[in-house]
Amino acid sequence: MEINVSDIALITLKKLLENDESKKGIYIYLSIGCGGGGSTSYSLAPVEQDEGENTVIINDIPFIYDNLMLRHTDKISIDYNPSAYDKEIWLEFFSVKAI
Repeated sequence: MEINVSDIALITLKKLLENDESKKGIYIYLSIGCGGGGSTSYSLAPVEQDEGENTVIINDIPFIYDNLMLRHTDKISIDYNPSAYDKEIWLEFFSVKAI
């Protein structure tokens, strides 16, 4: 799996993990719409483990993904677009796409 992470996304993910010391890695997963017939999208979430089924380390951040991801893509791009009005980190502002 090739994972491309923008500089702003890396900085933001490091801050996110530093803010919650129980979180050790970032899990990237495929989200399938209602009943399996809806659209698919990629998402991420901070997790407590730092290893899993498949792990790629980028700038000391473990990115964990499962084999289901490999059935859909072998390249992921992660970016972060913060809101101009909010100083908190929101997972919704991360863009996770197959490339």
